[in-house]
Amino acid sequence: MNKKFLFIVIFLGSFFVNAQDAVKESVSEKKSATAMSLNKRFSAKVLNAYQENSKSKVEDLFTYFQMLTDAKLNDDLKKEVVKNINLLFQNPNTMVIDFTSDSFDKITLQQFIQKLLISEPILFSVSDESRFDSVEYQSWKTGYTVSRTKSGVVSKTNIIQKVYFYETPKMFGEESKVVFSTFLGEM
Repeated sequence: MNKKFLFIVIFLGSFFVNAQDAVKESVSEKKSATAMSLNKRFSAKVLNAYQENSKSKVEDLFTYFQMLTDAKLNDDLKKEVVKNINLLFQNPNTMVIDFTSDSFDKITLQQFIQKLLISEPILFSVSDESRFDSVEYQSWKTGYTVSRTKSGVVSKTNIIQKVYFYETPKMFGEESKVVFSTFLGEM
C-alpha cells in the first residue's frame, strides 16, 4: 500500500513540477515580449518618426530656454514658458546641463529654470544633425550640438540626451486607446 501511495505522490508531483515550469516559461515569454526594444517593436520608419518628433522637442526646449533669458518677456509669458518646459519632461528633477555657467555642470531642470530667469540673455541654436543611439525598451539616446552665445562669446557643446517613450491610455469619449508619448530625459 505504501509503495502505491508513494508512486501516486511521485507521479502527481511530476505533473505539478511540469506545470510550474510551464507557468515560469509563460511569464518569462511575456516579460521578454514587453521588454523588447523599441527597434524590434516598431518598423524603422515608425521609430524614426518618433525620433524626429523628439528632435523637434529638443529644438523647442532650447527656444524656451532662450525665451526665459529675455528681459522683455513679461512674467505671465515666462510662467507659460516654464509650464511648457515642464510638459516636455516626465520628471521636473531631471538632470540637465547648466548653460548659464562656463563649467557646464549638471543641475536639476528646476534649478536651471530658476537660473535662466535671472540670467543675462543667452542665444541657443541646436544643430540640424542628430544621432539616435542606444535604443532600449522605453528609451533611446539622441546626440546633437548646442551653440550657446552668452556675452558675445559662442561656445559649442555636444549633448547626449535620453528620450523616454511611454504608452499611456487616453480616453476618447467612451473608448480608451493607447497613445505613445515621448518625453525628454537627462542630458
